[in-house]
Amino acid sequence: MSMIRVIDIIRKKLRTAGSARGFSLIEMIVSTTIFIVVMLIVVGAMISLDAASRKARSIRIAMDNISAATDSMSRNIRMGSSYHCGCGDPITPGDMTYPNTPRDCPMTDTAGSGGDMCLAFISQQDDRIIYELKNGRVQRSRDGGNTFIPLTAPEITVGDLRFFVYGTDSQQPVITMIMRGVANMSGKAVTDFNIETTVGSRTPNYSTP
Repeated sequence: MSMIRVIDIIRKKLRTAGSARGFSLIEMIVSTTIFIVVMLIVVGAMISLDAASRKARSIRIAMDNISAATDSMSRNIRMGSSYHCGCGDPITPGDMTYPNTPRDCPMTDTAGSGGDMCLAFISQQDDRIIYELKNGRVQRSRDGGNTFIPLTAPEITVGDLRFFVYGTDSQQPVITMIMRGVANMSGKAVTDFNIETTVGSRTPNYSTP
């Protein structure tokens, strides 16, 4: 093959390579715009999933805390006696003779009115237990009101706590407890809760005729 023939072949290849077109400016702008839109959709979906996960975690933690508090209260109330609904009577903190008189406080209408935010009774261990709502938290005293400890977490704000007591003059009183409030575990995910439970005394008052 002569040198002239080789040169012609090289020239043809160079012309073919030079004729290949790249991306135009409009094509680059369109491609970049599509990429940005897709990324915004993906990031938005990830943010939504993260928010949903935080809310679900907040609900679970709040419900676990509230469930533990209500279970503890229900267990103690169930095994108690001498239920006194309402702390309106004069109570001397630390008075281990309180409560000394059982007292009913029924529901007065279908909207849940009536009752009281405080319940006192004698536990199975003969402790003078008081449950009441203080500063947005359910608190318990085991010494007749001398000292209180909170049962609910600081992130849980209890707006209403109601006890309804029936049949303190019978052998087996019934206590209904309603707790309403909000849980704000993460600072953003706020969850409302409304819990109702009814407990029947398992310690019959056999002294009652």
